[in-house]
Amino acid sequence: MSILTVDGLSKSYDHGRVKAVTDVSFELAQGGSLGVVGESGSGKTTLSRLITGIEQPDAGRIVVAGTELEARTTRRARHERAGIMQMVFQDPYQSLDPRQTPEEAIDEIITLHGGLRGAARTARRREVLDQVDLPERARRALPRELSGGQRQRVAIARALAASPRLLLLDEATSALDVSVQAQILRLLARIRADTGVAIVFVSHDLEVVRSITEELIVMFRGEVVESGETSRVLRDPQHPYTRLLLSSVPRPGWDPDQVSRDRRTFLRQLA
Repeated sequence: MSILTVDGLSKSYDHGRVKAVTDVSFELAQGGSLGVVGESGSGKTTLSRLITGIEQPDAGRIVVAGTELEARTTRRARHERAGIMQMVFQDPYQSLDPRQTPEEAIDEIITLHGGLRGAARTARRREVLDQVDLPERARRALPRELSGGQRQRVAIARALAASPRLLLLDEATSALDVSVQAQILRLLARIRADTGVAIVFVSHDLEVVRSITEELIVMFRGEVVESGETSRVLRDPQHPYTRLLLSSVPRPGWDPDQVSRDRRTFLRQLA
């Protein structure tokens, strides 16, 4: 059974002149992991905002845990959706209340979605913060007193506190340095193994999605141009755009000028 089904999703702006997402369809199995990759402007962030209900599609269907999301929802429906699906953003500082410590932020979510209080809430809060390996001292600090990696751990913990079945992460590691990024990726892999939560990971970084996802869709100008198992797509890409993305990854002997020439050729072929 699928935890997420996206069927014919489209979104445009400026009275239809700017097409951000065009006829996108895919499914994600319960407990599965899906990467969404593409350059800036490919539509991947708009897609994530549509899935979470931050924006409304012009056409198409989104089904989460067997329930189709409606364009106009009640407060209760939004609350129920948040109990199934949570989002982690690129910049955790903007999604955290600067006046709340991690413990206070987690308590708020546990009360809202679990109804726990007293000792039960305290136990659940400790469980969630332990899941993300946040040091004891950091749990009582304000966001401005935390490192970037610690803030992202808090953002992930805050999402997990609602006990969701689906986590959507939008460039969640791109603002972190390489060593911290690796720690967060290992953390996410462990959380997924321990809890069975499904993951949609939106990124421009092919190596990141290679390490954490099993399925992959490649977006270009709002459309899905290639999809399949992550290992297969990155090992044997079939679409010229996917090959261009792979050639853009620095490696020994890499020639950025050749990449630029290849990109110009690709775009001319589309004209």
